[in-house]
Amino acid sequence: MNNAQYADILESIATLRQIRGDSPFKSRAFENAARSIRKMPEKIEELIDEGFDLTSLDGIGKSISGELHKIHETGESPTHKELLANFPDGILELTRVEGLGPKRIKLLYDELGICDLASLEIAAEAGQISALPGLGQKTEDKIKSEVIRLKNTSVDRIPLPLARAAGESIVAALSKLDCIQKIEIAGSIRRGRETSKDIDILVASKDYTLVFDTFVGLKEVDNILVRGDTKTSVRLKSGTQVDVRVVELWQFGAALHYFTGSKEHNIQIRSRAKKMGLRINEYGVLRLSDEEYIASKTEEDIFGAIGLPWIAPELREGGDEIENALNGKLPELIDKTSVMGDLHMHTLESDGRNTIPEMIEKAKSLGYTYIAITDHSAFVPVTGGMTADRFAAQIEEIRKENEKHSDFTLLAGIEVDILSDGSLDMDLELLKVCDWVVGSIHSGMNMKKENMNQRLLTAMHSGYLNAFGHPTGRILGGRKGYDYDLDLILGAAIENKIAFEMNGSTGRLDLNAEMAKYVSQKGAMVVLGSDAHSTRGLDEMRYAIQQSRRAEIPKSKILNSLSAADLLLATR
Repeated sequence: MNNAQYADILESIATLRQIRGDSPFKSRAFENAARSIRKMPEKIEELIDEGFDLTSLDGIGKSISGELHKIHETGESPTHKELLANFPDGILELTRVEGLGPKRIKLLYDELGICDLASLEIAAEAGQISALPGLGQKTEDKIKSEVIRLKNTSVDRIPLPLARAAGESIVAALSKLDCIQKIEIAGSIRRGRETSKDIDILVASKDYTLVFDTFVGLKEVDNILVRGDTKTSVRLKSGTQVDVRVVELWQFGAALHYFTGSKEHNIQIRSRAKKMGLRINEYGVLRLSDEEYIASKTEEDIFGAIGLPWIAPELREGGDEIENALNGKLPELIDKTSVMGDLHMHTLESDGRNTIPEMIEKAKSLGYTYIAITDHSAFVPVTGGMTADRFAAQIEEIRKENEKHSDFTLLAGIEVDILSDGSLDMDLELLKVCDWVVGSIHSGMNMKKENMNQRLLTAMHSGYLNAFGHPTGRILGGRKGYDYDLDLILGAAIENKIAFEMNGSTGRLDLNAEMAKYVSQKGAMVVLGSDAHSTRGLDEMRYAIQQSRRAEIPKSKILNSLSAADLLLATR
């Protein structure tokens, strides 16, 4: 299990305790512990395996340390199980409704018996919610719209970062087996789809029995759905289905292509092969004239057998990728080796967990030649953001730190809040002298569209912004974000040389691939950022990279592919 899964369980405990009416101090302890685990750069499971004293970590006392050890041993928490047994099955569904915190859920449960989305919808339609103290018609109308949104959001699909983390945890466990020759995550996760219905893992091994015995014995596994000689499917305790397929090494490339998909891409590939007197399946490329397999070991072999260059998994959606491949028009996509720097991160100066030197050290290990430190401004209190005095001091600190590095550039930056009137939450003279300004919205997201347009236009025309941070404010699988006229704001961004950010933070993936493709095609610059809050968070750049690949944005149109000097010239 990964840190996010541990944190999710603790947060669920905190929520259920508040709904039950427990002491707020007990609930807050679990919230604080969850927050600490979610942000920590180390892996909680590795610390437990090493015998590390968890009570030395921020927010973790003896009791919660015991819960974490139980989760590590069994995959679940006794306290969590006990709390869940006290409520109807759907009670935690209500936490997905934006605007419903634990206190409101308790009120709805105690007064109206509301225990899931279905009963919430019935009560809202009957006008019962607006009659409760402290709620009212506006809240009831908001709940109605939220129910509609959630009904149109598939609960069977899980966000990409959570799916990948769960898949990688299983891959890591299976990779310890000596019989594993190759192993990869396939399916929609490999293609970088925002959400996945299940997790597909492909293994090359001669001992399928040992592979499957190990797989079904993992502590994350709740029950076995299917077990066979080549495929075993399980349901994890999180509710996610995982399919593991075992093939022989000579078949691995063909199977990886087939089970990566998409279905539409595979149909187009098979159609092309058929016209060439070939057949493609999960075992390889078969020549129909003599029933001989002519390619199977690698994906490159599969594509080559039908006269195509290798097509990146992110492009395999059954669109125009085959035509582009035939015509030499596949975009040159960015990868981690061509990302020169990261332009969105936080340190101890706001809500990050590491120092500037620690962020530099990790960035260098990733092959970067520059980073921008972009701690928060002070408007949102929970971030512990910088006042003007603190920002001035940090700029000076960054300038001095930069002088220590001959092969690395440290940029002084900030993530400044765009306030409701479009003004920027920092002394403008300081914004003028720093190197990189990310303008973001963290509040007032329910503004009317026309008001949000004016807010953003004012910020865009201020002359101080280099990048528009997480440009929709959406939370993946949760908050839908704020509303504005994209073309209007896009025009202002292009006019003022402001890049649209693709934010790799696991909660965001914002911009998404579809919107980023549109933005890029219209001529706006795109910049990738991890939005890291720790050294470990810098690794989340991979999600921004993958979404940019899905968006088919050429490397030449992504600012991070430039040197620090060329980057600054491009946004001046």
